[in-house]
Amino acid sequence: MKYLLTGGGTGGHVYPALAIADGIRTREKGAEFLYVGLKNKLESWIVPGRGYPIKFVRSRPFPRSSDLISYLAFCIVLGLGVAKSLFILLKFRPHVIIGTGGYGSAPILFAYAVLSKIALSRAKVFVYEPNVHPGLLNQIVGGLAHRVGVAFEQAGRWFDMKRVAVVGYPVRQELYHLDCNEAREGLGIGAEKVVVLVFGGSGGARVINEAIVEALPLLQRNRDILVLHITGRYTGGDYNAVEATKAHLSQRGIAESSDNYRRLDYMENIQEAYAAADFVVCRGGAGTLTEICVCELPAIIVPLAGAADDHQASNAREMEKRGAAEVVYQESFWDEGEIHTRVSGTRLACQIIELADDKERRLRMSRAAGRMTFKGSLAAILQELEGLVEGQRPAPLNLDFPQRPEELPANPNALLMHIINYLDEIGGPQALEPRERAYLLYKADRLLVSRAWYEIPLGQRNVGIKLIGYLGYKEQLQLLLSILQDRRRVGAWQRFFGGDYCHNGILRRNVIEYGLRLLQIASPEVKESLLDVLRTDPYFEVRAMAAKILGELFDPDERIENALVAALGDRASLVVIQVIRALGKIAAQRRVLEQLKKFYLHPNWQFRQEVVSTIKQLLERGILLPQDVAADVEQILASAPYFIPEFPLKERLQELAELVRPCNSEAS
Repeated sequence: MKYLLTGGGTGGHVYPALAIADGIRTREKGAEFLYVGLKNKLESWIVPGRGYPIKFVRSRPFPRSSDLISYLAFCIVLGLGVAKSLFILLKFRPHVIIGTGGYGSAPILFAYAVLSKIALSRAKVFVYEPNVHPGLLNQIVGGLAHRVGVAFEQAGRWFDMKRVAVVGYPVRQELYHLDCNEAREGLGIGAEKVVVLVFGGSGGARVINEAIVEALPLLQRNRDILVLHITGRYTGGDYNAVEATKAHLSQRGIAESSDNYRRLDYMENIQEAYAAADFVVCRGGAGTLTEICVCELPAIIVPLAGAADDHQASNAREMEKRGAAEVVYQESFWDEGEIHTRVSGTRLACQIIELADDKERRLRMSRAAGRMTFKGSLAAILQELEGLVEGQRPAPLNLDFPQRPEELPANPNALLMHIINYLDEIGGPQALEPRERAYLLYKADRLLVSRAWYEIPLGQRNVGIKLIGYLGYKEQLQLLLSILQDRRRVGAWQRFFGGDYCHNGILRRNVIEYGLRLLQIASPEVKESLLDVLRTDPYFEVRAMAAKILGELFDPDERIENALVAALGDRASLVVIQVIRALGKIAAQRRVLEQLKKFYLHPNWQFRQEVVSTIKQLLERGILLPQDVAADVEQILASAPYFIPEFPLKERLQELAELVRPCNSEAS
């Protein structure tokens, strides 16, 4: 029997495939195997090391932006991968294809779809989904599969229920036989230590590596805590996990090995670290979470913000609901003109210390983790494969799948409306439960990291900005101001389509309208930023919104009043209208009347209407006296054209006239 296995890029896809292959090899001595994956990824050295032949195809992740070049590159690379996969399938002629997800498995599964349509392949396909929320590829190819195995019952709702089997997650058998004392003795760790295992999956995680190094000065004050830190061997782009972590430690004067901290590049037998640990800090991949549940380890989970369909956050939240973990979300921050995400080292240190100091809580979390484990996973998968090989119809499932829970929409603008409506229902952001609020803030942070220049209709960063305001996310005030003050110009092509700065005018306007206005922070920093925008921003809607919010947020202030008076000469009528309105709320000097007189007979009726409303406000606030404007009102009334009674200008004029007529009577 020939088995072709495919799935790659991360350990969450590779290790389940290898566990299945090991199980088949134990049962079928004459079975033939071929693994198809990606070159220079984890499978390229793990698979041969386990004694399985491997072939490589080309593939790349599905682009998540609207960039046409990214789509073209994706299609070309995937097309090349599918072409090679056709030859691999025709030459090897597998009886069973086992796909464990990841973009590395896309070429083989799409090639199989082509060959099966023209009757050149009769292989049976088993697709395995390890996450609570299936990846995009598995959602697509689930329809091709003869059987779909899912690790979590909740994942079954994305597939044809008649083909779904809940099989758990296949893990290495050695994880079921851990000995803490033996592991600590082998690693030279005393029994008195509270061991925190920190790692970021098979390749490591930059965010976790940086956060734990920043946390070490606080953690090392507690002599009972030992951090066992596995950095991973990831190299790519501008990051080398090992070298960057070494440099970070050196900058802080922290040794790579001490009584409280040990750094490792990689750990082949990670089960020893699991056995020695009291709890872990890790990513939210299904493979990692399943392994720590098998080992009954409490966890602080930092889900990858850029994970496809945000599946790591879904996995982490499921464990948090069951009481087995705490979730620490990445937060967005501004750095040298870009928005990145990070985890605060101080925040992570506090959570580690709290958990290290609470043994009872760790025991409760450990028991909850153990209850989430399905220990017959490998046997269940092998049984499903035997049924496929023998041509048996899938057994009917006797499972009560839960009703689909209320999930947040994937579309950014639909997500925004969903959250706005929800906040209205519960009475505002202050009514949010802390864990729920943390998750929604994370959603805002995740959208803010989007680097797509053209934000409409995608609206990812645009929606993130609005969510800051609606959720009362005051901690991100500095990020909003950084966007507003960013003066980096875009290229000629983007300017041709109406762009000016890297954060376009719509985004800058929304920073003020939805961010600053809803946060209601009248700080000196906000004032200075708005005054600068009112004076210098090239987009008229941004200047207009700055004038409006200056009038709404701040008390009377001479600098603001002078800036507004200067802005009365703005070339855009919308800006002037908002400036006149703002003066009605914030002007504190009678001399402002001289500036308003310039608009008494202005041909634009909106200017005259706003001037009348502003003078009325100034009278009501006591800034102007009736005698200051009595003669002016009669002049305006005499020269104004006829308006129907309902027209606002006429109404405001009549109200203003009533206020000053006593003064006119006295004068006569």
